[in-house]
Amino acid sequence: MTHLTLHTGYQEEETCFIKYQLIKHNKSKVAYTEEEKINLILKDAEENILGGLVGHIDWECFFIDILWVDELLRGLGKGQELIQQAEELAIKKGCRFIRLETFSFQAPEFYKRLGFKEMGKLDDFPKGYTHYYMYKELS
Repeated sequence: MTHLTLHTGYQEEETCFIKYQLIKHNKSKVAYTEEEKINLILKDAEENILGGLVGHIDWECFFIDILWVDELLRGLGKGQELIQQAEELAIKKGCRFIRLETFSFQAPEFYKRLGFKEMGKLDDFPKGYTHYYMYKELS
């Protein structure tokens, strides 16, 4: 039997090894393509970042990891513009879905207005709020 020890603390090399092993396993089960990282950035004339969408494409799905718009631009349609650009890119890249997570104190209603559906939620996480898991099918 193998001796197991628990090591705490983050080591980049160990993390990369574990990720590689999982990807190797996944490739043996499902057609696999290398993930593509995507950034869609809003900048002003002076090149200051005023918003953006950070995500990645994997398994015919565009995963939105982060969507942020500066408070000065909120309510002006810039978030919707970023989502629309992400959708267009996702379709062009052959994605069938867009997926994201959001919290009740962020923007679940915004995403629902844009056609996203709730596929799950975790109540009282973080305490006092709800964590939503959402997706949108692309045509």
